[in-house]
Amino acid sequence: MSFFQKALDGIREDLGHPASLLRALRDHPRLIAKIAADPASIALYSVTRWEELGDHAPTSWPRREQGDLQGWRAGENGRYESFRAQRSEYAALGVERVSAEWLCDLSQVHGFSSSKSRLEDFATTDQMVERNSPELIAEISHERLQANLAHSEIRILHDSDSSDHFVRREWDGRVFLVNGGGSHHLAAAKYIASRLGVRIPLKAPLHTHSLNAAALASLRGEFDMFVVGEEPFAWNAFTDAMEAYRATWLWHPLPRPRDRGARAVLLPKSVGRSRRVADELRGAGFEDLGAHLAGLIDRQASLARTSP
Repeated sequence: MSFFQKALDGIREDLGHPASLLRALRDHPRLIAKIAADPASIALYSVTRWEELGDHAPTSWPRREQGDLQGWRAGENGRYESFRAQRSEYAALGVERVSAEWLCDLSQVHGFSSSKSRLEDFATTDQMVERNSPELIAEISHERLQANLAHSEIRILHDSDSSDHFVRREWDGRVFLVNGGGSHHLAAAKYIASRLGVRIPLKAPLHTHSLNAAALASLRGEFDMFVVGEEPFAWNAFTDAMEAYRATWLWHPLPRPRDRGARAVLLPKSVGRSRRVADELRGAGFEDLGAHLAGLIDRQASLARTSP
């Protein structure tokens, strides 16, 4: 950029026009990061842990609590400076309920937390066992069903001290078994039982995660929330443009498994320049994180009416 162009941009930004930001949005399309739907797989780790929104990596140092936000703003001394803010809504955003002895049928278990197979490769447990363990379902009989259920690594059936338990995220609706082993034999038992019309009762704690509508409404009342790509060159251009425009903004990580490639950016609605940035991001097609979470809350309300 020429000296003249930089000086002209500075004048325009002083007058409230985000020239550097508009250039960054034009030159770095990878700043736009969409929230894709979770894959239809049997891997628990493929379901986004939205209840952990605002968490920082366990390896981050210094250790930061959920909702501890890093931000930048024009200070009283006129310098553009960093600041931190703690938002209690993040601690209240995820709600967990535990049913100590939840009873279900094996047919209700959609997937697992661990396996010798790549769980993300399969949409159903039937697909996994058909491809990777066909010998376990070679015969559809009560004898083969009992042989699969007798496998010692199915701890939910054979170990009263097992830590195996169920997990369901209400906006997703599916039930997963957090298992220490036995995924193939349990999938084979599910396969055979469904064809024989046999019910296989399972009992273990159920951890149900949901999103708190009031906490989200509080955040959305104060901030416009977007997802912004963090590819290094693009992210640096974005942060430089925000500094040039002297806009107030904050960020935090997205939850697993979306914690690579994009970040959440919060723009306070009480600050005029931040509102202008929000308008530009919205117009450029950036993902509205607040609207996405509100959609998940609507979905969880719908699914909760039909879930066991």
